[in-house]
Amino acid sequence: MRILRQVGIVLAFSAFAAWAQLSAPVITSVCNEGSTLPSAIAPGMLVILVGSNLASSTGTCNATTPLPLSCNGVSVLVNGKAAPVDMVFVGEVHFQVPFGVTGTTATIQVTNQSGVKSAPVTVAVVPVSPAFMVNGGGSSGLGELHSASGVAITALNPARPGDTVSGLGTGFGATNPVVADGAIATPPASVVAPVTVTVGGENSKVLLAEMNWPGQYRVVFTLPGDLPGGNLPVAMNAGGVNTQAGVVIPVCGSPVAITGVSNNASGGLAVASGSWVSIYGTNLSCTTRPWQASDFSGSNLPLALNGVGVKIDGKDAAVWYVSPGQINVQVPTDTAAGAVPVTVSNAGTGTASGTLTLAAYAPGFFQSGQYVASVHADGAYVAPAGYYGSGTASRPATPGETVLLFGTGFGPTTPAVASGVIFNGAAPLTDLTQLHVTIGGAPATVSWAGLVAAGEYQFNVVIPPLPDGDQMIAASVAGVSAQNGLKIAVKN
Repeated sequence: MRILRQVGIVLAFSAFAAWAQLSAPVITSVCNEGSTLPSAIAPGMLVILVGSNLASSTGTCNATTPLPLSCNGVSVLVNGKAAPVDMVFVGEVHFQVPFGVTGTTATIQVTNQSGVKSAPVTVAVVPVSPAFMVNGGGSSGLGELHSASGVAITALNPARPGDTVSGLGTGFGATNPVVADGAIATPPASVVAPVTVTVGGENSKVLLAEMNWPGQYRVVFTLPGDLPGGNLPVAMNAGGVNTQAGVVIPVCGSPVAITGVSNNASGGLAVASGSWVSIYGTNLSCTTRPWQASDFSGSNLPLALNGVGVKIDGKDAAVWYVSPGQINVQVPTDTAAGAVPVTVSNAGTGTASGTLTLAAYAPGFFQSGQYVASVHADGAYVAPAGYYGSGTASRPATPGETVLLFGTGFGPTTPAVASGVIFNGAAPLTDLTQLHVTIGGAPATVSWAGLVAAGEYQFNVVIPPLPDGDQMIAASVAGVSAQNGLKIAVKN
């Protein structure tokens, strides 16, 4: 019995030893928490250890400071000294390098909740290893940037030339005064190494560089006043070492300029009251987006999106879409004819002026490539099969079938529909006899035509007897023609 018992103990010990070996924490890489890339370490820097079996469960220990030397039972030694730990996961441990680390290399070792130690790994030690922190993590993308008022800088809230901006990073090295490991610096401690910033390749004025939260540094700088718009590369440099490439800051450029105004459907220079037009230029908007439900007020269409508004002939225009290079608006109700002024006001960067030509009729069909915008009665698009891809139904029109076409600028309706308001109804053209449509050179019967939405006309058109293939479509109202060159697919 004694021999059997000893054998059982030996087998149990062997099984435990095998389990312990399998569950031992393993460090595979040492990464800068800002860039998430493998990196040398610097005093005070935030680090991510990547590996396996580093922890048996997730723990977050940064709710209080100073940061603990053990988080959820997991600890880290750097050159034998315990490091502050703020988060642990099965495959990651986040900690701050002690400020007292010296030499050109250091060993790092993790002890997990089971008390099992990893094999030590050796990593280079440098005075500074700066990295930008990136929104959402990762090595590149939108940096963690805030305006002077503390609002996050995003694609929908870009910075302006001349703004004061703060960026967050880690790895900027020693501070003055010295801050205790894992502690908040109160007041914030200045970075010892010289710090510079470039935006879009231009030097920015650095106002301060400091550390307050453990391992997290803040650099406050002023954007150059002549920056163009767009996602511009931004880099911080500490002690001659740059942060990682690929970090950007969205900037609303200046000055605002209008380069052209045209019919949104046809691209023609003449537009009609109530029709949709496109304004082209540079720095027209700091953001890119169409209107959303939250932009509407009662039955009124939005008159501005993200601080961008338009006046045509001195009247506010409803704004459907804004971007730096294009704005789509509805022409306000107006009886003027000829050239009238257009003004774009961008709350971020200023205003710009241009002109457009108002006419009683300025017809244009909406289009998709070479084809007129049209649908069948069942909602499928009128186009060759597969034209819009496998996920969108499309098929040619059949002779004798009534299809629906769409356009803008086709003139007055009865009842009249004012610009700038939501319209869900059917207001027919005042004089349908003025409208003429041909398909493939043959006259096409228009059974109904009129407004069905703000600035949008619908035409119920019967396809005349025609052979298979793409047929040219043409239209005119009151003697004014819509654009040429559009087609409609036909198949018997």
